[in-house]
Amino acid sequence: MALSGLNLESLRSIPLAQKIALLGLFLAGIVVGFYYYVVEPKTVVISSLQTEITKLDTDIQSLTIKVKHLDELIAANKQLEIDLAKKKERLPPEEEAVMLLKQLSDLGVKLGLDIKLWKPGTQTEDPSKLFVRMPVSVEVAGGYHTAALFFDRINKLPRIINVSDLKMGSPRIEQGRVVTQTVFDLVAFAAPQDKKGTSTAKK
Repeated sequence: MALSGLNLESLRSIPLAQKIALLGLFLAGIVVGFYYYVVEPKTVVISSLQTEITKLDTDIQSLTIKVKHLDELIAANKQLEIDLAKKKERLPPEEEAVMLLKQLSDLGVKLGLDIKLWKPGTQTEDPSKLFVRMPVSVEVAGGYHTAALFFDRINKLPRIINVSDLKMGSPRIEQGRVVTQTVFDLVAFAAPQDKKGTSTAKK
């Protein structure tokens, strides 16, 4: 009690200006302590959270773009599958492709072409395993319009037959008609056989 009385008497004896200065220091200490022990830690936490939020926003935007592209890729893949299915329908079994080539040879003769060369090449399976190429080296002689009609018939076939390396010689007169020597390669496309020896083409 004597100590408390002494303290109070001491405080009363302090000039007002010093009291105000001491009060200011006390309040400043409280403010500084509050900042370092309360505000600053929370500022660090808030800054960390803002960094995480920014990162999450970036990730979300990136994922949104990827999802959009994924939808486009899925749609494109579906269209490719549809196109592939349609093309597979135009791929005959190998046996049918051989018969088709024979029919083309007969068609050339029927149209009036003189078949000088009809030489089947080596069959090769495409690396994709989706089809087999069946090439034939061909040389025919006949009228220009007859050859054009022959190629038009090939183009209208429901099966896939390619004509390439087309070379036409100079026209000449034979037995009163204009004849042109034409050399080209035919390639028929067929469905490959599976391991059991049956074709994978749709019948």
